[in-house]
Amino acid sequence: MMMKFQRIKIMMLLFSAAWSSTTAYGQHNDENIFNAKDESIVPIAAHMATGDLNVLKEALIQGLDKGISVSEIKEVLVQLYAYAGFPRSLNAISTLENVVKERREKGVYDVEGRVSSALTFKSSRYEYGKDVQTKLTGSTAIGPPQKFMPVIDTFLKEHLFADIFGRDVLDYKAREIATISALASISGVTGQLRSHLNVGRNIGLTEPQLRRIAFLIATKIGWQQGRTMSLYLDTIFKTETSRAVAGNNDVIVEKVVFPNRTITVVGNLFYPKNFQKGRKYAAILIGHPAGGVKEQTAGIYAQKLAEQGFITLAFDASYQGESGGEPRFLEDPAIRVEDFRAATDFLSVHAAIDPNRIGVLGICAGGGFAIKAAETEHRLKAIATVSMVDLGQLRREGLAEVLKPQIQQRLDSVAKQRIREANGEPVKYVNYVFNSPAEIPAGATGMYREGYDYYRTPRGQHPNSQNKYVFTSLDKLMNFTALDHVEMIAPRPLLLIVGKDADSRYFSDNAYQKATGPKELFEVTGASHIDMYDRPEYVPQAVKKLSDFFNEHLL
Repeated sequence: MMMKFQRIKIMMLLFSAAWSSTTAYGQHNDENIFNAKDESIVPIAAHMATGDLNVLKEALIQGLDKGISVSEIKEVLVQLYAYAGFPRSLNAISTLENVVKERREKGVYDVEGRVSSALTFKSSRYEYGKDVQTKLTGSTAIGPPQKFMPVIDTFLKEHLFADIFGRDVLDYKAREIATISALASISGVTGQLRSHLNVGRNIGLTEPQLRRIAFLIATKIGWQQGRTMSLYLDTIFKTETSRAVAGNNDVIVEKVVFPNRTITVVGNLFYPKNFQKGRKYAAILIGHPAGGVKEQTAGIYAQKLAEQGFITLAFDASYQGESGGEPRFLEDPAIRVEDFRAATDFLSVHAAIDPNRIGVLGICAGGGFAIKAAETEHRLKAIATVSMVDLGQLRREGLAEVLKPQIQQRLDSVAKQRIREANGEPVKYVNYVFNSPAEIPAGATGMYREGYDYYRTPRGQHPNSQNKYVFTSLDKLMNFTALDHVEMIAPRPLLLIVGKDADSRYFSDNAYQKATGPKELFEVTGASHIDMYDRPEYVPQAVKKLSDFFNEHLL
């Protein structure tokens, strides 16, 4: 058992170091490592290789929306038959054809793109392909399989490197992005993946670009696939470059990843001012509201608590933000709770963190999920919430029970939608908050009215927070209760922070009543539910209380 724990520890530390991003908190410079076209090739190639056509369809739509032409996508799918097989190539091409047709029927006309120039070979296809292979690999050597079966070398040179790579719709870099993405996504081809990582480096793909591909593979295909590629890159580049960057008030921010089973969870890890290697710090993991992402209120609290001397981790829930998981924007409470356990795993084995001094802060729905996890997660030594909501109860009843009479009708609608999607219809999404002032009905409650102002205006808007979730999540959410065993948190302490004027405060009142151990309900006078997310007159009061609470109980 100890050996298994040590292996997990080593894996996580290696992985977090290898995949730390150059992105500063609140910025997206890592996404600019590639242009939009090249970046969109990664999920298209990866999902084509795995054969998941439903997810491939979404990747194709997103790629077309970002400006990649139809002919460029065709070229990727044709090339990859040589790496992933004819059946998957043909299926992917059919999927692309259907996507383009459906978009035209909706009035969306995608850029067709240029047609490949006519191929001419001055000497022979074999010699042309040999020259291309040499440019890619930097060598004229052939491998043992080609020596054992020379005809395969002929096929490689004449067909792959001449007939396909000779087509000028894509350059060599784009073709290697596609090849690497495909090979990284399927099993049993590690030798070829290593080879093409070197090819990519040889033709000019940089270390940040290759690590960006690894990051995207992890979040879109799976933790293990991305980790495998990342570890190969460690070997190739032999680098231990720190990708942590300076944030506000001398706090250092590092992008990290860790697994929730096969899903890759992405977080921002905040190191306090004057961070000292070799010292063990107390840590706080922070869960965001429903519909939110780590860069919003969770990041605000992470930054401010790091300024108080804690290491903090704000992470995107599975299926949301930068984290992996399909279908996108699924709200699965079981996975949400497991995210907190996975984050605790990550912090527990971090070299700078004392595993006996880990606390948790959950905001809004993140507060309900934090409580649910903490009921049985004894590694969390102190539990705090801000504007806590039990998302299960909220989805069953609505705020203040306004939707309670409609439970059965709403679940009927979920059942009908599941049948539609089982028959191949698109996933249905619904909004968390109103998208515009015109949508807000007269008499809308404060939390929902304020939700528009925070999530859909420059006040708190973030591109990864897209104000939608999978409609059929409701059957899972309605079956979930965050507060059924709050008493199990004792004897560990529980702090519940609420805006005194919040229309959601009854959730915190309920949790306080059910808690049996050390507990405190702290009111912020004048504040509403969403005021506690970011308002400068209220957040410092909460941070001061949180800092005192965690200092007292994590020492």
